Amino acid sequence: MQLKKRGKVREKLAALSAGLIAATMAAQVEKAEAQSYDTQYYQSLFSGKNDDFGPGVAYSQIDAALLVYSEKGGRITAIEPTLDLAVHGSKGELLNFELIADAVSGATPNGAVKADILQTFVTPVKTPGTSATVTSASGGATIIHLPGQAAIRQYTVAAGLLPVDKGFKDHRGGFNFGYSQPVGWLTQLGFGAGYSLETDYSALTANVHAAQNFNSNNTTVSLSLNAEHDTSTPYGGVPTALTVMDGTWKAGKSKTKNQFGLVVGLTQAVTRNWLMQLNYAYDNQNGYQNDPYRILSVVDNTTGEPLKYIYESRPEKRTTQSVFWDNKIDIGPTLTDLSLRYFKDSWGITSKTAEFSERVDLSSRFYVEPSVRLYQQTAANFFHYYLTNAAALPTYASSDIRLGKFTSVTYGAKVGYALSGRTEVYLRGGYYSQTGSGHPADAVGQLKGQDLFSGSKSLFAFAGYTWNFH
Repeated sequence: MQLKKRGKVREKLAALSAGLIAATMAAQVEKAEAQSYDTQYYQSLFSGKNDDFGPGVAYSQIDAALLVYSEKGGRITAIEPTLDLAVHGSKGELLNFELIADAVSGATPNGAVKADILQTFVTPVKTPGTSATVTSASGGATIIHLPGQAAIRQYTVAAGLLPVDKGFKDHRGGFNFGYSQPVGWLTQLGFGAGYSLETDYSALTANVHAAQNFNSNNTTVSLSLNAEHDTSTPYGGVPTALTVMDGTWKAGKSKTKNQFGLVVGLTQAVTRNWLMQLNYAYDNQNGYQNDPYRILSVVDNTTGEPLKYIYESRPEKRTTQSVFWDNKIDIGPTLTDLSLRYFKDSWGITSKTAEFSERVDLSSRFYVEPSVRLYQQTAANFFHYYLTNAAALPTYASSDIRLGKFTSVTYGAKVGYALSGRTEVYLRGGYYSQTGSGHPADAVGQLKGQDLFSGSKSLFAFAGYTWNFH
């Protein structure tokens, strides 16, 4: 197989940050996304015994990267550094350890719809029993202390503007590790685990995986089993679903969710220059899946004016399935990567993804790689832009646009430069645009004149450095 080496770029950075920020990256609704694979053979860009890295050679690799993400309109910004160490053994052993951190801040949609009047929202800001006085805060918010209760933060949104909470801020730190090696008749057997911690959320993951080569190593069959335990400890406590928004602390302090899934994969060297992979993924989730900070507007059925705001409600069970097909084709100085993915879940969401990139080697050291990603999804069966007072409250309801119907496109480009046979630097940037219908046919009253779609447009860039050494 003569596929050219592609840098161990941390393409997943953007998706990981989007998971923390309640952003609109399409990857958020693809929980059962097929795992990536790395079957390219390293080809040294320079001669010399000391620069020999690849299968059958013991070496280590450090990959450091930094992501910067920014949404249009001053909504969300994120900075995320990662550091990855991979130790390759001469007999196929692989030890991997990764550190992740990020900081996120900005304004995030709270779920309410636009209105032609001033809107006021409240949220807890301090633990019960503390004292505070009325003061001004950034973003037009006011801190209010009620006797015998916790302080609350009150903020207003002007008529015609999308309701956003400008006080959004969070930090996350985490690590992942894994180990694999040939065992008996198995080409590869391994395990891994990870942990991440945010101010109000933690996730513990574990996985085991195995792979077997056939047909003179031109065919690989793989299986991965994974599990995750998440704990949500929202600031202000866990709100009761579909109750009216308020700024007091809630009785429940935390909720948990468990996930179990598998990925079955087939990788085939179709020709000397064409590598293909087909994956099937299944995931089962049980537990708390609400966004504890997200609300919905309940509006007057005639005028469309907001009457109250209630906390969202999502089902506690969700199953997801996806099929992923990827092709890497090496033609002369170029490496084409074309992938398609189909996804569906028990909430009524289906999605289709197509991604294309073309790596072009401009010299023995320098390459460029433009890319484009197209995404389209249907809405969850409980998605609503708003609810009306004319109908009874449904069992489940959410206005999170990530559960709504939308399309998105991501344009990107990566450039890389080999400083030597051991080191490479790379830079990738991109633009993400999400579109959808913000004028539903059944809109009532003043909502007929409002754009209810809260999707985002964003820019992202990350830079990285890879070092191979013995």
